[in-house]
Amino acid sequence: MFVKPAIEAAKQWKFKPFIQHGKPVKIATRIPFDFAFAENVKDVPPTTTDTDGTKRAQVPEGVLKGMLIHRVQPDYPDIAASHRIEGTVVLHAIIGKDGTIKNLKLVSGSDMLARSAIGAVEQWVYKPYLLMGEPVEVESQIVVNFQLGRAKP
Repeated sequence: MFVKPAIEAAKQWKFKPFIQHGKPVKIATRIPFDFAFAENVKDVPPTTTDTDGTKRAQVPEGVLKGMLIHRVQPDYPDIAASHRIEGTVVLHAIIGKDGTIKNLKLVSGSDMLARSAIGAVEQWVYKPYLLMGEPVEVESQIVVNFQLGRAKP
């Protein structure tokens, strides 16, 4: 019942090409669809308002990844590599209206990996998030995965 409408909707979408080694490449992905009655659908993400009146959109990590325009890869800490420590670092981020990281806090992850993740992510830059046509601050989580031989967000 929902398959055909989902396929028809997805066929109308346009995506930026995935670039690998400077050339567009074909990729496969999964696109989840959540169906709801029209009166339950909201086009704006949840927002919070800070004590100083600053409005922030709460944006899922997946959406945030698509807005990333400058990424600094974290270095794998020597001490973590020598102890063969791998894992995931989860950070809570506030991204300014200009797309720069304003605040990062460690949510979870190894202390040996966290400093490297924070140092790299602090340098990341995102496209400004527009809410009703105006740039707003964004609140989200950023996940950085460390595997021996590479670190990848």
